[in-house]
Amino acid sequence: MFYLVNVLIGRAVNELDRSFSYRTEDSTIQKGMRVLVSFGASKETVGFVIDTPKRIEEDLESYQKKTNIKLSPIKAVLDEKPLLDDTMIELAKEIASYYKANLIKVLQSMLPPALKPKDSSLHKGKQRTISFVKTNPEYSLPLSKREKELYDDVLKEKNGLRKSSITKKKTLSDLLNKGALKIEEVSASSLSEIICQTMVPYDLTIEQEQVYHSVIEKQGPLFLLTGVTGSGKTEVYIRLAEYYLKQGKGVIVLVPEIALSDQIAIQFTNHFQEAVAILHSSLSDRKKYEEYQRILNGEAKIVLGTRSAIFAPVNNLSLIIIDEEHSSSYKQDSSPFYDAIRVSEMRVKREGCKLLLGSATPRVQEKAQAQRGKYTELFMNKRISPNQEKEICFVNMNDSNNLDPRKSSLLSLPLIKAVEETLQRKEQVMILINRRGFSPVFLCRECQHVALCPNCDIPLNYHKRDDTLRCHHCGYQTSSISYTCACGSHTFLKLGYGTERAYEEISQFFPSAKVLRLDSDVSSNHVRKEILESFARGEANILIGTEIIAKGLDFPKVTLACILDADSSLRIPSYLSDERTFDLISQFVGRAGRQKLKGKIILQTYVPENPIIQMAARQDYDAFYQFEIEQRKQYQYPPYTHLTRIQIKGVDLEEVINASETIKNYLMVKIKGKRFNLYGPMTPYISHINGRYYRQILLKYKSEEEADEILSSLKSLLPEIKKAEVIIDVDPQDNA
Repeated sequence: MFYLVNVLIGRAVNELDRSFSYRTEDSTIQKGMRVLVSFGASKETVGFVIDTPKRIEEDLESYQKKTNIKLSPIKAVLDEKPLLDDTMIELAKEIASYYKANLIKVLQSMLPPALKPKDSSLHKGKQRTISFVKTNPEYSLPLSKREKELYDDVLKEKNGLRKSSITKKKTLSDLLNKGALKIEEVSASSLSEIICQTMVPYDLTIEQEQVYHSVIEKQGPLFLLTGVTGSGKTEVYIRLAEYYLKQGKGVIVLVPEIALSDQIAIQFTNHFQEAVAILHSSLSDRKKYEEYQRILNGEAKIVLGTRSAIFAPVNNLSLIIIDEEHSSSYKQDSSPFYDAIRVSEMRVKREGCKLLLGSATPRVQEKAQAQRGKYTELFMNKRISPNQEKEICFVNMNDSNNLDPRKSSLLSLPLIKAVEETLQRKEQVMILINRRGFSPVFLCRECQHVALCPNCDIPLNYHKRDDTLRCHHCGYQTSSISYTCACGSHTFLKLGYGTERAYEEISQFFPSAKVLRLDSDVSSNHVRKEILESFARGEANILIGTEIIAKGLDFPKVTLACILDADSSLRIPSYLSDERTFDLISQFVGRAGRQKLKGKIILQTYVPENPIIQMAARQDYDAFYQFEIEQRKQYQYPPYTHLTRIQIKGVDLEEVINASETIKNYLMVKIKGKRFNLYGPMTPYISHINGRYYRQILLKYKSEEEADEILSSLKSLLPEIKKAEVIIDVDPQDNA
């Protein structure tokens, strides 16, 4: 007798996207565990048990002879209990099927680094414990004066003292030897890293109450909340989480950015203490492991995090909240290309929970679905602070009267004056430029050649802080000091601007002001948190940043919000450019004048008459939606059609082109007679990245069922394409 175990090999290769059979006598192995197996030339590799092991009553030799299959043994079991239950494994299969991704890759996305079904997980950090010193209540013998002092210090602390904090090492050793004190190892995951404060609850507004009761009481599981900036959406989220927590149920709250997770984590942790677990990519591998174990064991019932937190194995999940649901960061930009909103809907169907999407500017697609009845629409149109007046000022950068080139080509005269007046009133300023670095163009003075990335053939971005030229796509960097043009010249012009240049110019214009900069070059989550907390405390006057600073942040003393290039995102060739521009501007407009102080918004733009910019400045979402939905209907983009982008990449351009034509010809046969449009193969907006050439094919179609059949058959063709990699992106966030 033995057990037949179906195992997925932990390698995301198309040819291995199926289970392989192994044998074991170990009856404790369960579906959802990782195991160590041999595979091919590899002596040991990590696999994932994908089905419940099947008990085989006959002996191994006769079974192998009958089936003509030689079964290798499972070498070791890596987990004490399943990492994913049946519901989560079936969810993984649904995601893999919908997004045409390898199942093992989906499972790897669902688990923290130390628990992923891949070989690298064996070397990742796991549980960490901290030594606490506690008193032994059974000890009664007399102690010396020094011993009594330390004993009493430990006794005062309900949970004991950290061993590392005790400086009297000799006295501690004596007390441990006598048995008066004892050491207990406490899991670091059970110790809160956020200092909790007592929060003073306030009464909900009428609109907040209506939203709160609608989510709890209405039968429909899907809700779309359109709430203007400053209307108090976060407080509604907290009250809903509180309601379900009191019933012993679980809640997942997603935010789009790590910077936002820090701010909202403090609010949630102050309310719910140890019931909250935090999940995002900046956590250490060890911390991710600890938080995952807390969730898996039911110690944390409220999970707050970025996109991948949607996979948290929350016990008795009853509500998923997705804040700032319009954000493109909820769509994974690498395989598997899942969308957290779509995955949330899958969990709703499987687990019977509810889903609340919240935004001041909902995605056009979700808004259209709400109007068709898929989502119950909820509204919060009134701000908590009623006196949130705003003055909107458009600065036409084509008008020479608005600029003094002797001073700056970046900062307009109206902007400089407005910043001066704001600083005089001792109020704060936020300035957005959605481009990092100092200068995006490094131009040779002699031959006018632009410095290009050798891996990508796109301009290198100059970073003044460390005098480097960097590629923002592949990560290549080189010294700008030693850089030599192909013509032999060493002299260059630095054209254009990013956050670094804006920071330098603004610091020079306002030398008495403290200026902070926040963009993705600030890689440390700890530093990001310090910057935001310092600005919130009023220790700095001006905050400059990329779109990170546009989302969900609340600074009461900010009365001036400026965008240096308001129409930059309109120039990106994508059907989503208008929507992204509207979202960014209207969200950022909401950062100024959030309390009783009047807010002023300055938009520097080359097209001030553009309707998208005008509507965004007014935060007129209804007008924008009507405008955009007509455009989508006219050009047949989602929600009127579905899209899939097929990306072909490789190091050999000719092989990439040949593979593209092979796929195109295959698809043309498959879509014949069906309601499909095929575009391409096309050269994408950026066609050469990190040494690889790219081509793409775009499919536009009405029927998801027909597309599923065609794309599934295409996936089976992929192993035959040897010299190029083919990636299927269902529901892409770009068509460029």
